[in-house]
Amino acid sequence: MAFVIRFAKGVRNNWKKSVFLASAVGYGVSYSREKYEIKQLMRYYCTEASKYGDVTTRIDKPLPKILVLLNPAANRKSSEEDFHDYCEPILHLAGFEVDVIKTDSEGHARRYVEELTTLPDAILVAGGDGTVSEAVSGLKRRPDGSQCPIGLLPVGRTNLLATALFRSSPETSTLDNVRAMANAAYAVVAGKKQKMDVMRIEVLPNEADEKVPDKPVFAVGNLQWGAFRDILALRDKYWYTGSLRDYTAFLFNAFDGSHTWSCKAKVIVTDPCSGCSRCFQDNQQQQPKQQQTRRWWSVFLPKSKAADGVDYSKVLNENCSVAREMEVDSSELILETNNIKTDGKSTTPKLNLKIGVSADSSFSFLANSWSRLWNRQYNECPVATSLGVRTVELIPSKLKAIESEKELYYSIDNEAYEVRPVRVTLVPNAVEIFTF
Repeated sequence: MAFVIRFAKGVRNNWKKSVFLASAVGYGVSYSREKYEIKQLMRYYCTEASKYGDVTTRIDKPLPKILVLLNPAANRKSSEEDFHDYCEPILHLAGFEVDVIKTDSEGHARRYVEELTTLPDAILVAGGDGTVSEAVSGLKRRPDGSQCPIGLLPVGRTNLLATALFRSSPETSTLDNVRAMANAAYAVVAGKKQKMDVMRIEVLPNEADEKVPDKPVFAVGNLQWGAFRDILALRDKYWYTGSLRDYTAFLFNAFDGSHTWSCKAKVIVTDPCSGCSRCFQDNQQQQPKQQQTRRWWSVFLPKSKAADGVDYSKVLNENCSVAREMEVDSSELILETNNIKTDGKSTTPKLNLKIGVSADSSFSFLANSWSRLWNRQYNECPVATSLGVRTVELIPSKLKAIESEKELYYSIDNEAYEVRPVRVTLVPNAVEIFTF
């Protein structure tokens, strides 16, 4: 009893040291517990993966080849360590032959996949949404038309599609991040795949633009334009605020008039179509022709049908490809696929066009932006108009900010692209993604 009294008096007389010591002990216990849970989680996934690797096969049968496109700069240069710790062991234990290619510049992944002589059994993207878009663009641009499944390893900062596929909750603890990475790697081992839509984004010819239109870019997530995108891109400038850098970026820039506060443009849209001869022909033209040997008797065989067994070349829809034109002027515009929706997909393939409301004041914009950051709802802007569309032509009224001659940018799968007139077309079921 005397010891307890002396201990209590010591704590009271040295309360600052006692508080510091209790905080340090509490942090150490929490850290050790989290590391133990991560170790147990990885032991479980590695044990399950090794069951696939222990299966006996013929000696002359080659191991499945996996190409990993690793962006070492993703997630503030921590992606490489996360991949080696939480994804690569699962792949090796499952018996895959893993070839890792580190990207060293913008567009490297796109060029590498596009120019690859022979595709592997699967391509895994270890990075953020931008690296995924590059890999899909390279795959869809291949001149021989060959395709292969794509796996998403969420080791980047922004992983909208991977989050929708491999996270069961919006929590962002270290354990949840490791579980999502392990789920993504194990999905490749299990081999479950799902066809998903992509957006085909083409630059339209412009009289004021002397540049030759680039090849189309393909995206699996969204296209975003407006002040929210502009300010979010500046968050690394406030690195010294640590985990509050996103909020700090909006606090210091919400009152700055140099951002895209007015997304003024002409928008031409066509309505969604469940399938007809017109959109079927459009999709066929967008798919590269596969080089394959045809026998002389193939001319007598019936034409191939869609995956669901319907010959859409004989289905008529008079309203398909009927264009509607509108003028928009808002603080934000978002165009997204149904891939990142967690509330189920529509039976009719479509893109979701969200035209945001005009910002009433800088204070309301700041409050709304902080709410989106807190809830991790980067694509949920205050909507004035929401439409389901198949194609969109976006023609901005200006390509540069007149007062400062500052370049304006879209965000396509969280990668910056210069604002230019574009045509965005839905390509349904265009790529196979490994799912959990």
